[in-house]
Amino acid sequence: MRRTPWSASSFRTQILVSTVCLVGFSMVLLALGVQLVLAGFVSHNVDSVLHSRADSLVTAIEESTSAGREVPDEAIEPGVLVYGVDAQVISGVVAPSLSDEAQKLSAVTRPTTTDVGDDYRLYATPFTIRGDRSGVIVVSERLAPYEQTESYALLASVVLGLIVTAAAGFVVRWVTHRALAPVAMMAERAADWSEHDHSRRFDLGEPTNEITALGATLDQLLERVSMAIRAEQRLTSELAHELRTPLTAIQGAADLALLRGGHSPSAQQDLQQVADSSRAMATTITALLELARTGAPGAATAELATVVSGALAEHPSTVIRTELDGHGHVRLASPAQLSARALSPLIENAVRHAHGQVTITCRVRPSSVDLVVDDDGPGITATEGEDLFAPGASARPGGTGLGLAIARRTARSLGGDVITEDTEVGARFVLSLPRL
Repeated sequence: MRRTPWSASSFRTQILVSTVCLVGFSMVLLALGVQLVLAGFVSHNVDSVLHSRADSLVTAIEESTSAGREVPDEAIEPGVLVYGVDAQVISGVVAPSLSDEAQKLSAVTRPTTTDVGDDYRLYATPFTIRGDRSGVIVVSERLAPYEQTESYALLASVVLGLIVTAAAGFVVRWVTHRALAPVAMMAERAADWSEHDHSRRFDLGEPTNEITALGATLDQLLERVSMAIRAEQRLTSELAHELRTPLTAIQGAADLALLRGGHSPSAQQDLQQVADSSRAMATTITALLELARTGAPGAATAELATVVSGALAEHPSTVIRTELDGHGHVRLASPAQLSARALSPLIENAVRHAHGQVTITCRVRPSSVDLVVDDDGPGITATEGEDLFAPGASARPGGTGLGLAIARRTARSLGGDVITEDTEVGARFVLSLPRL
């Protein structure tokens, strides 16, 4: 079955999915790296702001003390507390939710940083002025603006990652389409030429790149296929010619002997069998020769009823019953003569083994037609199934073992097939042919 260029198992899809997954994974790692770096940078920036504010306040207190004031009001910003030696607030104010944490830091002896939930960071540092004045400065900083910056950076990383991944997928899809489209086209043309036109070649010249190398390889394969088909056709023609000449003489001699008459009943029956067998063999040889010469059915079509009638004309029998259920007008996408050649061995086989009845029915499908040949004979065993289609195989004595093999080969050359199906009584062979 032919796969679409972008099916799940196609090489293009595998390249596209692999690239998108790789780029997407890389963008996730990049986003995580950016967030880690940004988080460290933001934390360092917050600490720098807190240290700067604390140092500025210490400097302001030193200048204010020299002027006779304890703590200048203009130096106190919101979110700052100044504690004295007795852990009492000298100046400043912080948010009520920070009072307890700030009080815990009022007696620290070295710079200390602590986070209050995810909302604030506190920095406490002791200070001493001129050896006799000391205390602790507690500075707070809201973390929400910094976290918002991190959120914006994360959102930007996600959006950028999606854009880059989508762009990479688009570029890979375009590149693989441009790169592999000639390969798919060459494969389709090679398959078509190998079936319908054995003389066609790509002729891309010397293999200078991957495409021209593929073209040269396909040309070699097509040439080998063409040589094999020509050899088969030549051998079949020679065999047919060598067989038809003596066979014609045998058939003519048997017919002349039958026309003269005067033979005993047993001799008359033997001569009739020789004549019938020679005609059957001539028909088989003709079918093989036509199949070898045509190779492909071409554009000829035929109605289903015409095909069935042509096959029945070769096997006049009162045990055959045809039931086409009004589908006789359905047109097959194959020539009438070759289609009848595929059906004829199935009818002959059924008539030979039937006890009293052979039935031909049809099943019409959207793209094909199944001709079902049933008989009420002894049937076939489960182990005989596919073996019956091997050249020379015969389930019962008296057969040549070529009929079913020719039927299947002819059907497959027309784009169909011949198979067996299980049935309760007798045997069932199904000829499938393409329809219009």
